[in-house]
Amino acid sequence: MKNINILRNATTSAILALSIFSVQAHADYNFNFDGVASGTSANDSAVNPYANVSFLSGFLTADLDADGYEILDINTNQPIPGQTHWEAYSDSNIKVNNPLSFNHGVAPSGTNALNALFDQVFIKFDTAQNLTSFSAQLDNSQFGIYNASFIFLDVSGKTLSTVSFDSYANPGAIITSGSVNGVSGIILSGGKLYDNINIATVAAVPEPETYALLLSGLGLVGVASRRNRKNT
Repeated sequence: MKNINILRNATTSAILALSIFSVQAHADYNFNFDGVASGTSANDSAVNPYANVSFLSGFLTADLDADGYEILDINTNQPIPGQTHWEAYSDSNIKVNNPLSFNHGVAPSGTNALNALFDQVFIKFDTAQNLTSFSAQLDNSQFGIYNASFIFLDVSGKTLSTVSFDSYANPGAIITSGSVNGVSGIILSGGKLYDNINIATVAAVPEPETYALLLSGLGLVGVASRRNRKNT
């Protein structure tokens, strides 16, 4: 009976480790922005149920030098290309709205979409994510900008990758990207409402304690199994 209990406990440990590994290995974030009233905050739990994702208002700003001063062009007093990064306003108030309220047609699905008409939306992750895919659907209007983009950011707000598109000429289009690693944020260009945002991620390396739990659990299973065979 003692060996059976050891085997049972070891198996439980191994299963727990495997389940943790599975959770770490894959996660999807899906947003359709429906089921709430137009004007609801995009960070309301009914819209965004994910604790590690926030919808904020983003802005591009100059990098700082070693003394904490902005690095600016001495002639124009403007940020220097390549020496900038993205940040988010602390008082961001991104909302979901019915596109019809802004003459942007009906929402691609349901009634609402993420409102980025007057803000560049910063989708911020609490911890960096390795994306296997990203997609978002444009509203059904022919309003927008020619040089729109999705910008994938590292933990410092620096650009990792960019997907460029014409949001003016492609009403209802689904814009996608491939895999990007180490993503701490995603910038959605302004001038548009976005619907059906889908983000798929995969963990690059499980936490060391997960490996330790998995290996110890499997080791105990082996020991308990050998003992059980000897006793039978």
